[in-house]
Amino acid sequence: MSSVALAALGFLVAMDVLGPLEGIRVLDCSGALGAYCTKLLANFGADVIKVEPPDGDELRHRPPFKGGIADVEKSLLHTYYHDNKRGVTLAASRPEAQRLLAELSASSDVVVVSPGRDGHTIGFDDGTALVTAGGPWDQRNLVVCAISPLGLEGPNWRWRATPFTSYAMGGLMFVVGPPEGPPMAIPGQQAYDEAGIHGALAVLAALFDRAQVEGQVVDLSVHEVMASQDRSIERFSTASLVTNRTTNFGPPPGGIWQCSDGRLDIASHSERHWAAFLETLGMPEELCDPLFADRAMRVQLFDLVTELVTPLLANVEVHDFVRRGQANGLPCAVFNSPESFLQDEQARSRNFFVENDRPHTGKLEMPGTPYVTTPSSLISYRRPAPLLGEHNEEIYGREMGHSVGTLREWRRDGLV
Repeated sequence: MSSVALAALGFLVAMDVLGPLEGIRVLDCSGALGAYCTKLLANFGADVIKVEPPDGDELRHRPPFKGGIADVEKSLLHTYYHDNKRGVTLAASRPEAQRLLAELSASSDVVVVSPGRDGHTIGFDDGTALVTAGGPWDQRNLVVCAISPLGLEGPNWRWRATPFTSYAMGGLMFVVGPPEGPPMAIPGQQAYDEAGIHGALAVLAALFDRAQVEGQVVDLSVHEVMASQDRSIERFSTASLVTNRTTNFGPPPGGIWQCSDGRLDIASHSERHWAAFLETLGMPEELCDPLFADRAMRVQLFDLVTELVTPLLANVEVHDFVRRGQANGLPCAVFNSPESFLQDEQARSRNFFVENDRPHTGKLEMPGTPYVTTPSSLISYRRPAPLLGEHNEEIYGREMGHSVGTLREWRRDGLV
């Protein structure tokens, strides 16, 4: 991690632990690309205002939906990614939205945008993503974080992309998956989540640096974030080595196995691990041939060893095997499904799950923060994800001074 990033984290920890970003306002004009970035900033106490079209942000329209009913208020993705935020609606592509964007950005410290193929919303420069609404961005000491598939410059910056294509273009897909099959990709939003983590960290660093530099632009490329996650490019550039797809578990007993009540994951790479595996299984006679202790030999006899191990593990109880295996020094774990992870005793003991309760979706258990801070938490859960336009009156009316009649007119006209 760079010295600037470390300094930003130090700045974060040094602030009031009850709300380390309390007093910082973030205007979230991004779509799916910036959702996790602004979620992290909101969790740290920033006042994040999510701006979405009158028919709802793109994540509202994506399944899964609570109860399987397609409804913008039942999207579980929206519920997860936008908690702790306030929400307003705005037809931001319309010229008359310029004034409202100017007012919103004028009271903000950070603006997060997702530049699109056809340019940005009204109020943002088409080529740089800089905020033009409300006057020069740098004179307002505004941090602008633009998260886009390929960045804001270069010959292909306007190309269409998804998390899947960004994963492929970044080179990671080439090295993932079984060698005899096609390449594979991480599912769903995870590529954008990786970019969001980098974006949030860069925003923290920019906020830390505001005393020295007025106005900062963070130009974040998902394509390049994906390329930075693996050392394949480094190995090729320094030694002309091409990393091919390989299995990550080696010969048996490495890999994923079916037990009597679930699945088991074993990582076995040394002779010591083989000995621990045999001890955990109770020293089965068919596997005690000294020949099998040699890893290279198990590679040669892959199919035979697999045939011998499969029925032995099929008769064990997975949690019992993991407890005994760990005691014997064998790297092994329960292979959790999403359903079984909800019951994971380790995660539950650390209060990893948080309860999310909002209209239309009801009470849900959602993933919380993957770290614990003491003596008090840097994270607070203050509100569930907003309903569509839930804070229009609060923000446009009470905070910005527009009348109830004006708001009604805007709704009739489809502006909000």
